[in-house]
Amino acid sequence: MAVSMSGANLALGVVLCALLVSSSQPSSSQVLHCHEVRSSFQFLYPGMKWAPETPVSGSDLQVCQPKGLTCCSRKMEERYLLTAKQNMESGLQASSAKLKLLIIQNAALFQGQSLWSIAPAARDHAFKENSTNV
Repeated sequence: MAVSMSGANLALGVVLCALLVSSSQPSSSQVLHCHEVRSSFQFLYPGMKWAPETPVSGSDLQVCQPKGLTCCSRKMEERYLLTAKQNMESGLQASSAKLKLLIIQNAALFQGQSLWSIAPAARDHAFKENSTNV
């Protein structure tokens, strides 16, 4: 999966869902087709043709709850949910890695500083030992 586009995928998915729900009750002058939604979905997921050509009831949807017809299919919704999950996991892994590195670095600094501050006699002994070996 492309990491750089994953955030954009989720954002566009949410926007598409909002558009689908807001346009779920077409007026008499509105054309009943899903061209914009299909092209947006295929831009994000090339080769996947899960968007319906004409609005459907959407009764099988779990996230988008249209009050009428929608251009979102269950397969599209599943793909957006999977992308959102992957985005969340990726973000958590990146944050966890940064935090782990920060903890390791600070622990090493603390251990080094505390050894010398707790045991000045040991520090003096180490310094004397190194200077006599030279």
